Amino acid sequence: MQYKRRLKKGPIIALGIFILAIILIIMGINMYKHYTSYEYKLGKVGYNEKEISKLLKMDKKYIDYALEHKYDKNLIPLISQKYFVWKNYNDYVKYMKKAYTSKKVNYKETVTLVNVKANYDPYTHTTKTNMKDGLAILVNKHYSLPDKYAPKDIVKMSNWYSYDGNSVRKEVYEAFKEMFNAAKKEDITLIVNSSYRDYDSQKQIYDKYKRENGEEYADEYAARPDFSEHQTGLALDIFTLGTNRANFEDSDGFKWLSKNAYKYGFILRYPKGKEDITGYSYESWHYRYLGRELAKKVHDSGLTYDEYYAYYLDKE
Repeated sequence: MQYKRRLKKGPIIALGIFILAIILIIMGINMYKHYTSYEYKLGKVGYNEKEISKLLKMDKKYIDYALEHKYDKNLIPLISQKYFVWKNYNDYVKYMKKAYTSKKVNYKETVTLVNVKANYDPYTHTTKTNMKDGLAILVNKHYSLPDKYAPKDIVKMSNWYSYDGNSVRKEVYEAFKEMFNAAKKEDITLIVNSSYRDYDSQKQIYDKYKRENGEEYADEYAARPDFSEHQTGLALDIFTLGTNRANFEDSDGFKWLSKNAYKYGFILRYPKGKEDITGYSYESWHYRYLGRELAKKVHDSGLTYDEYYAYYLDKE
């Protein structure tokens, strides 16, 4: 006669309870992870799945900002811009509220203009430029030189390279002579029409424009003293023989400079179509010396110097 072995219920129940406990613990951990995750928290703020996915790929400071503030539909489009600068975020938002009340927001334009302070009227929110930047100093309608600044290494230019009465910083002069000789080999004769201007000279020019045509006209075509690149000794107005402001753009000299100026440390400072960024009308003749290394970087970037400085060099 055979007997069936009876399993004791106690151990089975204990095993079941243990397994259930493990399951509950795992579920609890998963729930904790879910409710403490960025995905959940961002969702509670109001961001959708697609927005959350983009935010999670970005720097933690952007995620923290999103969690600490109300839902902002502009946050992700702004921080997705190539030249977005975090310290300017609040200014981006202010600019958008003012500029796009009745049209679609242009995020690229917003970032560009705010980065270069073009969201402010000229000469209204000015900062002293960082002279420690050396050849890279930024001087425009928002960044000024020290009061009545005058560089110490100004040298007179020979009439072989310029019209009478021009002078410039020694390093710039040497670079221009090298560029002049290179152009000369291709039957192009460059000549400097205007160069270094001290404070008083720049003031006379600006005051004349203002007196004859009004302040708005003066601010478009001339810089105020202490806000002029010519006062740095790093800027040259370059033409070829027989050309002037009206026709230099159509000359072989301009075409040569467009392809080669950066190789000698110069950039076209006020390009066409960038007036809202630079604050000046297009000047095919105005070249700024930065040194070869930086000039190449700016040239290759395709940016104006104002934009390049704001994104790559501004250490504030």
